[in-house]
Amino acid sequence: MNIDDLRGMRRGIHLFALSKEDLPLLAAIDRRNGNNERALLLLHGFTSTPAVFRAMVPSFSFYDAIVGPVLPGHADSVEAFANTKAISWLNTAEEACKLLLSEFKEVDVLGLSLGGLLACHLASHFNLHHLYLLAPALDLHLSAQKAIKLAKILSRLGFKEVRGAAGDLFTDEHWEIAYRKLPLSSVLEIINLINTFSFSAPTCPTDVFLGCHDKVVDSQRVAERFKDVDNAKIHWLKNSAHVIPLDGDTESIIACMKENQRLESESLNKESHSLLTS
Repeated sequence: MNIDDLRGMRRGIHLFALSKEDLPLLAAIDRRNGNNERALLLLHGFTSTPAVFRAMVPSFSFYDAIVGPVLPGHADSVEAFANTKAISWLNTAEEACKLLLSEFKEVDVLGLSLGGLLACHLASHFNLHHLYLLAPALDLHLSAQKAIKLAKILSRLGFKEVRGAAGDLFTDEHWEIAYRKLPLSSVLEIINLINTFSFSAPTCPTDVFLGCHDKVVDSQRVAERFKDVDNAKIHWLKNSAHVIPLDGDTESIIACMKENQRLESESLNKESHSLLTS
């Protein structure tokens, strides 16, 4: 790891360099209480780290396990990131999901941005209990064709990296940890992944959270994908941009997750009572 490659950012502004004291924030998340009923898999976004969930994790005590892997190339170095392929992100998400499904009766997945795309991928391959998509990177404001063309031009001119501009937040309480520079090779990887991703609507219960001020993901186009999906609910967040887990609506997201669990428990109790009295 080259910690100097990482910065704390808000709205594209590099606020500070990281120190050794910040290293624990970058580590994979793995919290367990010993029970094996229900687990939550957290998937972070492109250039980001598991630290993006730091404000929400303490409120996830209603899960028996909270697991958030570091996606390959992330929380490491710009050089490592430049040499990482999109298939490794997909594989890491699959491996983490398989492991949790082998250990727990129910697995929920919460993904931000790239993590949201990975969550959709998992939903099409595994029997998930619930899906929580935060600004899933299924449609971008950025024109893919223009971005690819520009990246190739810059590469021919000898450029290998562009300045990182992470931390698309509406509020000022938090900041995102991300790479201070983006390798052009990594930019091409994420754009090609989004372009070639074969989206199919999840069949499990799904909540989609979209920031009203998102400058990265095209929230309207993403909403169109889910508007006729009966098992999906779309939530518009008035106090959030793209980095939703660190923005102004986290309490409403957590409340939604708790309510889903309450309603499910209530339904199961009614079914059990009905069986006992029949």
